[in-house]
Amino acid sequence: MVLVALSAVAAWIAVGGLANATERALFRMESALVSARDLADTTASSASELQQVVDVVGDGLGNTADAVAATREVSKSVRDLLGLVDFIGSVESLVTSLEEAEKELVFVQGSLITASTTLDQAAPALQETVDALAAVPGEIDQAIADAKVARERIDNQVWLWRLAIAAGALAIIGGLWGVRANARRVDALLAAVGQPAAPAA
Repeated sequence: MVLVALSAVAAWIAVGGLANATERALFRMESALVSARDLADTTASSASELQQVVDVVGDGLGNTADAVAATREVSKSVRDLLGLVDFIGSVESLVTSLEEAEKELVFVQGSLITASTTLDQAAPALQETVDALAAVPGEIDQAIADAKVARERIDNQVWLWRLAIAAGALAIIGGLWGVRANARRVDALLAAVGQPAAPAA
């Protein structure tokens, strides 16, 4: 019975230690989740701002490509006009310069169109990323709430476990006590049966 009592005390202490360790771990997890939530919120905001920048840049590149195309048309028109006054003989170098500039503008326009198209194609994937990141803070908030509820329930669980330990120990001690009492009765009965009967007077 002493061993049962000592085991119950050891289990009582172990349950308390385990509960304290679990509570500390949950508290640290809550703190880590709060930090992660702040980081996720910042990341989601940054992603949203990046998406806006990409949209603006994409539109700007498209508009710039249109402006480059218009500049080429203006240059071509100027060259045509200079061709009309070619008899002066002093515009040939200017015409050549305009032709070279138009070739460069064609290259620039192509690069701008490519960049704008690439950004447009990346927009859906970026939108999905922004939506996914925007959902993360809410999910972390739910995890924080769950961890807090679990931490608050630990005390109740500890007392339930300790009650079960005490009840189990008492049941075992009571059972052992009953067995011992029955053994004494049996011994007493056997002793009484084993004694010779008193002779008749």
